[in-house]
Amino acid sequence: MSKLSKIIRKLYTNPSSLHFSEIERILIFFGCIKIQSKGSHVKFKNILAKYDLIIPIHRNDCKR
Repeated sequence: MSKLSKIIRKLYTNPSSLHFSEIERILIFFGCIKIQSKGSHVKFKNILAKYDLIIPIHRNDCKR
């Protein structure tokens, strides 16, 4: 099983335990591009999506 498969399984079983680096890896795999990082928020864009995805980060943990 690949690392990405393990991270995705972790996302389904216990999403609150994911770190930002794991979420970033999943988003990049699905075609998202990191477009802005300002303060404690990171913004991702997917060319197929209409809206941007903003992820708040605090101590390398992501808020729900």
